Amino acid sequence: MPSSDRRRQHNVYQREVFDNSVESFRQPIPADVQRRTEQIVAAAKLRENDRVLDVGTGIGVLIPHIQRFGVQEIIGCDLSEPMLAEARKRFPGVKFWRGDVIDISPALGPFDVIFFNAVFGNMWNQGDTLKISAAHLTRNGRIVISHPMGAAFAQELAAKDPKMIPHTLPGEKRMAELIRDLQLKVQAFRDEKHLYLCVLEQRTGDIQSS
Repeated sequence: MPSSDRRRQHNVYQREVFDNSVESFRQPIPADVQRRTEQIVAAAKLRENDRVLDVGTGIGVLIPHIQRFGVQEIIGCDLSEPMLAEARKRFPGVKFWRGDVIDISPALGPFDVIFFNAVFGNMWNQGDTLKISAAHLTRNGRIVISHPMGAAFAQELAAKDPKMIPHTLPGEKRMAELIRDLQLKVQAFRDEKHLYLCVLEQRTGDIQSS
């Protein structure tokens, strides 16, 4: 089976799981997780005129943290329509797009910052995801890959359902391999007990071709 078909099958499974998980995402987020989420967004060094793509936005957990920096142009990307319906109700001024970031139209970009919060392990091919994402960045744009519960927590989730989460979060060596042929550099990397945070920055060019 072609890789593109396997990716689509993977996305169908993910979509079905998240379509039935909206209620669990409506539950209050613990204060300590909120604080780490604030650190994640702050690491992007957002400016008011930045254009931001939030991949795997779900019901929009990152959006209020992004908006605190005065950012007006935000696009939330997700596979699940029920998740996006909830996000639209919460954030009527934000644009949303349903689908896999691999398939996102260049017409929606370019972006100054692309967030992958608590979702990078779900990507069918992390290398392809970074390649496509880098192609949608502005000059000196940033990609923020994070998990406010840490890499070990993400690994536990992957072990429970590898069909849903086929990858762990990359360590520094693996990240270097993933971006070796891309115009990206590691600007910051933290792999702590309850926080995983990697900030990648575009090195040169306005928009890299895929």
